[in-house]
Amino acid sequence: MISSMTSYHSVSKETDYGCLVIEIKTLNSRFFDLQIKLSDEFRIHETIIRKKISKVISRGKIECKAYFKTKEKLPEFKKNDLKVMKEVIITIEKISSLIKDPQKINPVDIVHLHNEKGDKFNYIGLSKTFLILFESSLKKIITDRQREGKKIKQLILSRNIKIEKEVKKIRKVIPKYIDNHQKKILKKFKEALINVDQDKIKQELLIFIQKGDIEEELDRLDSHSHELKRLLNLNEPVGKKIDFLMQEFNREVNTLGSKAIAVEISQSAVELKVLIEQIREQIQNIE
Repeated sequence: MISSMTSYHSVSKETDYGCLVIEIKTLNSRFFDLQIKLSDEFRIHETIIRKKISKVISRGKIECKAYFKTKEKLPEFKKNDLKVMKEVIITIEKISSLIKDPQKINPVDIVHLHNEKGDKFNYIGLSKTFLILFESSLKKIITDRQREGKKIKQLILSRNIKIEKEVKKIRKVIPKYIDNHQKKILKKFKEALINVDQDKIKQELLIFIQKGDIEEELDRLDSHSHELKRLLNLNEPVGKKIDFLMQEFNREVNTLGSKAIAVEISQSAVELKVLIEQIREQIQNIE
């Protein structure tokens, strides 16, 4: 399935201990470039996150951020919490008695000390929430990329249809110009009072046809058009393959333009180059 390389998703979830925030952004890039920035609480999960992203995204620049905003207000305490804090205070007072001119105990510091001890257990509980939230965020990114990819695919197919029509148009006009050239040869011979020799006419006509023979280029353009449709229907990343294919498209059109035996064919060659360039612009955003 065709996927775009650009997408962005940000999600936050309130928990009992604060707000969990995850941001994932993907951008265009020729290669795979993954940058992960996690706060200390979630750094232990970096390896698994890297593996999960690498499994579903193969090309582009990816930035994944996750951090936790703790609540500023003091939590409510249970009786057991207060009992533990009293024991901490008694211990601190005993230590203070051994110190000359000790500083006074700050109740807020006692609360923070107690919270830091409890946070270790809180973060263990947050890990599950974090991984679930990350999974859903990554799925959202992939869904968005695929939805945008469908739009790009349709744009490319519409241009490819126009390329096929332009090639058919050229095939249709070639016999007309060959016939016109044959008439010009006959007229030239008659005006020069030269006997009309069928062999000479055939020889000049053959030279004209050989110089403007673009049948091979037209066949290759048809082949490239079929290959483009095949690639667009594959269930795998094809951005690099299509990019290379468009170079082949361009090479054939350049040759076709240089061999053009009529203004109408030259104009078609220009139109083909425009269509090819429009497709190349679109595939810069394909994974």
